Amino acid sequence: MKKILIVSDNPKLTSFIKQIIIPGINDIECDFCYSKINKTPFLMQELGAEEIDIKSKDVDFARRYDVIFSLHCKQIFPAEIVNNTVCVNVHPGLNPYNRGWFPQVFSIINKLPIGATIHLMNEDVDAGDIIIQKQTFIADFDTSLEVYEKVQNIELELLSEWFERIVLGDYETFSPKEVGNYNSINDFNELCNLNLEHVGTLKEHIELLRALSHGDFKNAYFVDADEIKRYIKVDIM
Repeated sequence: MKKILIVSDNPKLTSFIKQIIIPGINDIECDFCYSKINKTPFLMQELGAEEIDIKSKDVDFARRYDVIFSLHCKQIFPAEIVNNTVCVNVHPGLNPYNRGWFPQVFSIINKLPIGATIHLMNEDVDAGDIIIQKQTFIADFDTSLEVYEKVQNIELELLSEWFERIVLGDYETFSPKEVGNYNSINDFNELCNLNLEHVGTLKEHIELLRALSHGDFKNAYFVDADEIKRYIKVDIM
């Protein structure tokens, strides 16, 4: 019996694994959790997931599981976890490009490749050996949301093919070709604070707004003369 832990803050991927993939695998026991810092856990709770603070877990906890999966988990796994069992990350970016937060946002701006990567986890962020990855492409009219949806569809495709193989240890890995680049949450927050005096082409400004437009999320903003924060996004038809 393989014992698996899914730590996820993504209901779509979690639902797919729980309702579509797991029922087709024999001799597997799977626990589902969402991260402690998830501010909107309701959909994860509906899927039966429980809160976990993965950063507080120790070696003994890690060794309870044959494989621990991170599916868009908002917490970084500590060394005590990644060094004491097989930890696998399903990452919405094409490692090693734009590792870290919101890869699709930065790929719209810096033109680095985007896609999905399933990789082993180590103590560095999104830097472990790669099991499988697949690239997608950004259209000139795509916002962050459209690109993210493309990436999620690839993740579902890769999970369909590779989840059971990973559980059974039936895979090989390869190292990233280079270190690549990393973007922090602070980098994203700096992008959101629009500089109204910035000099650039109209194309560059549209790309910035495309990158920061993600459905109903309030990302890009400027502060007006009355010190009121005004949010802005684009809707391209």
